[in-house]
Amino acid sequence: MYKDLIQAAQILSEVCGGRNIDAAFNQLIKEENNKNFVKDIVYGSIRDFYLNDFILKKFVKNDIKDHLIQYLLLNTIYQINHQSKTEFTVVNEAVKAAKKINNNFYNLVNAVLRNYLREKDKFVIPDDLKIKYSYPEWWVKDLVREYPSDHEAILAIGNTRATTVIRVNLRQISTSDYIPLLEQANVDYELILGDQYIQINNVKDITMLPGYERGNFYVQDPAAQLALNYLDIQNGMNVLDLCSAPGGKATHMLERFNIHLDCYDISNDRINLIKSNMNRLQLKANIIDQIGSNKRYDRILIDAPCSGSGVVRRNIDIKLMRKQKDIEKFSNQQLQLLEQGWKILKSGGKLLYVTCSIFNKENDSVVKNFLSKNKDALTHDLIIPNIFKFQNTQLIPNQYHDGLYFKVFIKN
Repeated sequence: MYKDLIQAAQILSEVCGGRNIDAAFNQLIKEENNKNFVKDIVYGSIRDFYLNDFILKKFVKNDIKDHLIQYLLLNTIYQINHQSKTEFTVVNEAVKAAKKINNNFYNLVNAVLRNYLREKDKFVIPDDLKIKYSYPEWWVKDLVREYPSDHEAILAIGNTRATTVIRVNLRQISTSDYIPLLEQANVDYELILGDQYIQINNVKDITMLPGYERGNFYVQDPAAQLALNYLDIQNGMNVLDLCSAPGGKATHMLERFNIHLDCYDISNDRINLIKSNMNRLQLKANIIDQIGSNKRYDRILIDAPCSGSGVVRRNIDIKLMRKQKDIEKFSNQQLQLLEQGWKILKSGGKLLYVTCSIFNKENDSVVKNFLSKNKDALTHDLIIPNIFKFQNTQLIPNQYHDGLYFKVFIKN
């Protein structure tokens, strides 16, 4: 087990240094490692990072000069608090790992963990939201200001494991025909949000669901599925999906409408994701590597790059990677994308702006800025179904859906 702890510490170190968790995991995990065990430690430790750091500082007064030892301790505190292994085994294996990482620190690791074991049953976690729910202080302050009634629920839901919801590909099979396939395969599913969405409960590998290879379904959160409602697409239209990868919303459009769809994204890797999903779902779009200045579109979707603050439960490393200064960077980028899309939107056309952020600076503030600069842009109220939790056109993340933001612009 100690070899797994070493790899977990190295992966956590990479994420704390700003690297995407999947990229770090894929590079550093080894054949000899228990992948699921390492993943549970790293994801859990990131989820509780600020809380565990608070605990660690109660037992270590000075900075730990070896960062891998620090991350080993943070991971082990998570294990003690959440995993079912005996505490003696956890501490013993952590000490073994410490000897391999830096032999000068194994006594410190042993002392800190045994002291924590003696104190943990009477250890009091302060009623401070940034520690209680383990988020950066600036993040908590912005939520408290912008969601006076819902901020604590938003923080809490971000620490839960994301659900898996599938969208049936109606080009391939009807929902009424697909559900019996789930039942025949003994898949534990339930219909949620007014029985309109299929949530899968007991399958971790979605490629094992019936009809995966045939393209019978696509995994997509109910919030993301809502986007189609607001594009007001009609058959025969020219449509642009400006930030298309991995292709969830693009494939949704093609499943429901006969349109001329252009899909664009910024890199070849992301474009390959679109192609892969199109191929599996047996759908076709014009996947482009640059935006032409002459073509005009009836509808444009901009699912803009953002902080991801509305989908933390799906991307837990955002807690560590995202910095307050990033929000301004994203808002500038979002405004640029809106300006870019606006130039190639037909008169009378509609542009749907979407983010998976819950921060006002990326949503309403960007919209107000855009409207102030484009007098030919109009907006109208969107009707969000009451089965969703929302504030204006901002979905508030809960156990059933993510926290997306929507705004439609009409070119006058």
